[in-house]
Amino acid sequence: MKIKLLFSMGLLISGWAGAQTTLQVVTQTLQKTAAWKPGYEVEINSEKAEVLVEPATGNKITVNAELIAKHPSLDSAKADVKAWKLVVSTVGKKVYIRVYIGLPAGKPLPASNLKAKITVQLPAQCPVNLRNKFGQARLDGLQGPVALDGDFCAFTLTNLSGKINVDSRYGNVDARHLDGPVNIQVKRADIALADLHGDCRVTSEYGAVRVNAGPKTGNLTVDATKSDVVLDVPAQPRHSFDLKAGYGQVSVPKNLPFTTQNAQTASWQQGQNSPLLRVSTSFGKITVQ
Repeated sequence: MKIKLLFSMGLLISGWAGAQTTLQVVTQTLQKTAAWKPGYEVEINSEKAEVLVEPATGNKITVNAELIAKHPSLDSAKADVKAWKLVVSTVGKKVYIRVYIGLPAGKPLPASNLKAKITVQLPAQCPVNLRNKFGQARLDGLQGPVALDGDFCAFTLTNLSGKINVDSRYGNVDARHLDGPVNIQVKRADIALADLHGDCRVTSEYGAVRVNAGPKTGNLTVDATKSDVVLDVPAQPRHSFDLKAGYGQVSVPKNLPFTTQNAQTASWQQGQNSPLLRVSTSFGKITVQ
């Protein structure tokens, strides 16, 4: 384990009356490692964190952490940064990574603004389970299955080839270049998906959904409540369409042979073996463009 304590000064905050307050920034830098074998998986639990998970060579998991405290008082920042805890442990075939704020009983909550930056490097095929509150998480270049859960956490997913499950509340999901099956559930958050190479299911409440359904996209199912859905398709789409907007509206290109019985439905069957784009909304609009 490596530990380094850094102090930096000069961050200014302008108040409404024009006064300036200098924030003292204290950063504790740590590195921890764990051995990995085929069949092992990683579980990450964090809060107030920016998390990056990326592939690395070798049979080792490396965790680099920057644990930060900001406060006008240097003494307060130095005391509060100690509230951060980083734990890496292996139990059976699971490697646990925990980043959290831990205080002894009776000790007051930190007065500083706390933030963590975590980079996890692991074998590309290693399964990842991640839960984060109040922050963001980015996963890139992984080949194993991924399960994500977040509250007020924005997820960015790129170049993933395993099975993907996302459950996000109040945190947007931006994903592209996904090869495996995808299942995403969001509440009060937006979803943007592009370059999907497999089947995908989306459940959305109170958000906007945008999917770029290209030639390699498989079956897509979107069930949405009080959410607008936009499907970006090629000029000559290969998919069939089944679109229903309860208490809403469906808008489709006039140059494509959609069947529209009313303003709330549209369909187009291209062939028995063509992948299907099925979208169902309540109190929302569906747009194909």
